[in-house]
Amino acid sequence: MLGSRRKLTVHDRCVVEVRLRDGCGIRAIARELGRSAGTISEEIARHGGASVYGGQAAAAQAAVAHRRCGRKRRLGSGGVLWDEVVRLLFLGWSPEQISGRRKRMEAGVEQSSGVSVSHEAIYAAIYAVPRGELRRELIGCLRQDKPMRGRKPKGSERRGKLCNITNIRERPEEVEGRLVPGHWEGDLILGAGGASAIGTLVERTTRFVVLVPMATRKAEVVASAFAGALNAIPPPLRKTLTYDQGKEMAQHERLALTTGMRVFFADPHAPWQRGSNENTNGLLRQYFPKGTSLAAFDQADLDTVANSLNTRPRKTLDFATPEEQFTKLLALHAKAAKHTPTPSVRSEC
Repeated sequence: MLGSRRKLTVHDRCVVEVRLRDGCGIRAIARELGRSAGTISEEIARHGGASVYGGQAAAAQAAVAHRRCGRKRRLGSGGVLWDEVVRLLFLGWSPEQISGRRKRMEAGVEQSSGVSVSHEAIYAAIYAVPRGELRRELIGCLRQDKPMRGRKPKGSERRGKLCNITNIRERPEEVEGRLVPGHWEGDLILGAGGASAIGTLVERTTRFVVLVPMATRKAEVVASAFAGALNAIPPPLRKTLTYDQGKEMAQHERLALTTGMRVFFADPHAPWQRGSNENTNGLLRQYFPKGTSLAAFDQADLDTVANSLNTRPRKTLDFATPEEQFTKLLALHAKAAKHTPTPSVRSEC
């Protein structure tokens, strides 16, 4: 009975070579090897014919063909697509942002060329890079480049208690749905030893980021710095601010009065209640690593970093950028303000 195997071994090919030299026919060779006559015929024709067939040479050629067949890696080192992926990684884009933006472009939302690639393929390509400086740099571009993942244990509560705060549970329902713009989340990221800080503000619907330098963490300084940044935004786009219960917000009532915003406070140890801001703080640590001083960064430096985040595509925005979405809101506000009729003033005789 003929065997069901399709691949010929080196021994099989050497038998074919010897039998051809002995003048045996294809069917006789096939019966001896337990293969079909078609398999032997194709093997001989594929490797030059009966007059030049060699078993060792045929096995080597078959091995090369086997390596070339199968699924090809799209992100081969040195390819055009790989070079583009590396460029965007060094700009701070995540693999998911790179993948999603390309899909958005190819769907016709933006103009682009080339093939799409999944974020899993990008991760696989990064970790397939041989050990060396490039591999370390690429892994360093990822959001989490630490060897182990997990949350740190909660430490003891060291913050002071705030007075006259309004809990997040009293926040309007429209804030939770993220459908109405103008609701912000705020926080501080701290430098080495807590001696320096940067204020972070994130608009909930667009994920637009505003960074504010803080000379100190004193409550009056924080309130003044946040008020200056928020008052630069049109009033319709500043409605509420959600913050944690850090003692730097001791003057939250002054901040609310200065900006016309309502300030709400999340529960202790509940970072998910300010998810947009917590995610942004994680992204900012790529620019401001923990354990480094933040005192040297001025407003121009922070604007550069904020622009880098605001021009990255975001999955939650269907891979549009926060800047694109926030600019649309500003344009709508300007248009509405332009068409708002001015109240007429009647003169008295």
